[in-house]
Amino acid sequence: MRHKIISTLLIFVLILFVGSGFGQEMKKTGSSGASILKVAVGARATALAGAMTTAQGDVNQLFWNPAGITLESGKTQVTFSYNDWIAGLGHNAFAVAHSFGKFGTFALGGMMSGVSGIVANRDIQPGLAGVDYINDATFDYNSNFIALSWGQNFTDKLSLGATAKYYSETIDGVGVHAFAVDFGAIYKVGFKDLTFGARIQNLGQEYEYYYIPVNLPLLFSFGASYSFIESDVFGIKGYVDAAKPLDSDQMILGGMEAHLYKNLFIRSGYKFNFQGVSDKYLNRDVYYPNENKTRASWLDKQTYKRTDEGMSVGAGLEIPYDNYKLVIDYTWTKFDVLDDVNRFSLTFKF
Repeated sequence: MRHKIISTLLIFVLILFVGSGFGQEMKKTGSSGASILKVAVGARATALAGAMTTAQGDVNQLFWNPAGITLESGKTQVTFSYNDWIAGLGHNAFAVAHSFGKFGTFALGGMMSGVSGIVANRDIQPGLAGVDYINDATFDYNSNFIALSWGQNFTDKLSLGATAKYYSETIDGVGVHAFAVDFGAIYKVGFKDLTFGARIQNLGQEYEYYYIPVNLPLLFSFGASYSFIESDVFGIKGYVDAAKPLDSDQMILGGMEAHLYKNLFIRSGYKFNFQGVSDKYLNRDVYYPNENKTRASWLDKQTYKRTDEGMSVGAGLEIPYDNYKLVIDYTWTKFDVLDDVNRFSLTFKF
């Protein structure tokens, strides 16, 4: 009983902390840096539109909710992800997790991303002290992070986890770095497999580019999942997250996953209030000297799309062999203007 009370208090504190982010008024949309941290890692996660707050027993949760990395005692998982991201940008990741029984599950992972040979068009204020100016015709962009996660099942219903990560980025020969942490909690209600969760990602220090401070893309999220149909032959499970990035409006992430004999999986997901949303310019009055009058600006009627990312569709195949399992996942994501994105993941379980 004592452990249950302590566990309940811990998850309550975390949910309050996460919930505080939902009430914040957003005044600096798109102001965060390290945008590569917003790109989904893992083909399964992408197929579910990133609604991963309540997923459990998966090493890929190192990149989402560390409370979900918990495995059975002595079990190990290793995963590799390949992402053919937009504009020729490579985006790959790896992670390995092992359960040490009563000490919890530990996971080590990282992400590597970059593109080279970008045509340079520099607009840098000259004369900044300590800045080495580069005049090459092209430049490179590289970013990566290394992360260490820990997750523990405190009761048969409650799991908690934390991740510490070191992020580094280099653009045109200028390098920056930052430390960040993630926290997560997952709670099984006790009604069938209904599960709730909360996570905080990229809580950490800001970094500077040419003396300009930049924030990490902080994210708060609540999530829930539930199996509408579940048997050894066939099942359908739904996932939903209410995610609040610090630098943009709240999003609803939703996904469905169907399985056949728990070996073949079909998935699809969509980010509501994300794709196809248009923003309007603020109302303003402008003085026109040639007319000697003030009237509403023509910009008042202008709108622009926030993003063109669309629905994701994916599939997975789990191949058992003796005490080993190989999981192959693939996801395709629709983009309206840019090239469509393909993601592949391989996970070994033993």
